[in-house]
Amino acid sequence: MTTAATRPSPRDVDPLALPDVLRPAIEAQRAEIESQRRLPSELVATLRASGAFRIFTPREYGGFESTLTDMVTVLEAIGHIDASVVWTMWNGNLGFFAVWLRDAGVAKIWDAQPDPIIVNSTRLTGSATPAEDGYTLSGRWDIVTGVDAADWIALFALVPPPGGSDDSEHPEVRVFCVPRDAVTVVDTWHVGGMRGTGSNSVVVDELFVPTELTNDVFAPFRIDRPLYRIPAFTLASTGGAGAVLGIARAAVDEIVELAGTKITEIGTPLGHGEHVQDAIGRAEAALRSARLLLAAATGAIDDAAAAGDPITEAMRAELRAAMSNAGEISRTVLTSMYELGGSSSLYTGNRLEQLFRDGLAGTQHGILGRAQFALAGRVRLGLDPQSPIF
Repeated sequence: MTTAATRPSPRDVDPLALPDVLRPAIEAQRAEIESQRRLPSELVATLRASGAFRIFTPREYGGFESTLTDMVTVLEAIGHIDASVVWTMWNGNLGFFAVWLRDAGVAKIWDAQPDPIIVNSTRLTGSATPAEDGYTLSGRWDIVTGVDAADWIALFALVPPPGGSDDSEHPEVRVFCVPRDAVTVVDTWHVGGMRGTGSNSVVVDELFVPTELTNDVFAPFRIDRPLYRIPAFTLASTGGAGAVLGIARAAVDEIVELAGTKITEIGTPLGHGEHVQDAIGRAEAALRSARLLLAAATGAIDDAAAAGDPITEAMRAELRAAMSNAGEISRTVLTSMYELGGSSSLYTGNRLEQLFRDGLAGTQHGILGRAQFALAGRVRLGLDPQSPIF
């Protein structure tokens, strides 16, 4: 049994230093990440030991308890190093469950592994029925990033209204935490981009989940500190925006390096072309603006949380718009850099080829989609956001 004395101690290192600390290990295993279609176990152990999955974990459990802004900053820098690693880190940073679940559920998770990796799927493709002291869960969830690295998996499912009610339009949405060895993992992740995330499918059939390992998706945190005044879904959903900005910036860096060595058909260095200079200048400006907008949105939420002020619907809508903007800008920059690379972009030996595949795969995530702009627009117009979770 794990006690407070045997839990990982709070990190002495600044979480913002994680990218520099982890860079050598990530770069050394980049080829294996791609070929194995998941993070190698050795790299997972390195990430775990560094605290990479404890950015939102409370201090009592050895976590950084970082701000939302710091989380995005760290993930942007990790995205610059490797896309599959950052995507796995993003999906596996659910350490805030230690102060979100009931005490009995927290004990089951943290006593079994003092530094647990919890990944999640927010897809509402499961169903659960109430049972004595818990629920019976069934369903299939696709694209569960990092499932092979996980100790626990948090799955979203619908619970029908009690008492046989016909009110099927208003089912309850709950999160169910299940051990990795209690699910069936189906090897479905055969893809072009983000190959190394191991985002396979998970199947559960009539699995009993005790009440203490579930929670209403809208439940507040059990303690009152700045980070935990921010809604859980906001904490869990924001990191992907920073990740894709980091991937796109890496693509710009690759073109800048290529521009000094590649000779064009007319015998001049690639970087001497005015169209190349223009594209790089535009990319730099676009990425900087997207980064500043995202930082402003997360910073406003962090500031409100620190002051004990409400995290308003308007703040969260502005964050969603900033996240979608980051996705759109990253997509544009990645495409522009791929075009500038010409035939060099086609070869797997050129890092730009992988960055393009991985980055575009990342921007396909629904949380970064263009449809999120409409949500922000509805809130600005005083209309129903048409999304209970944002």
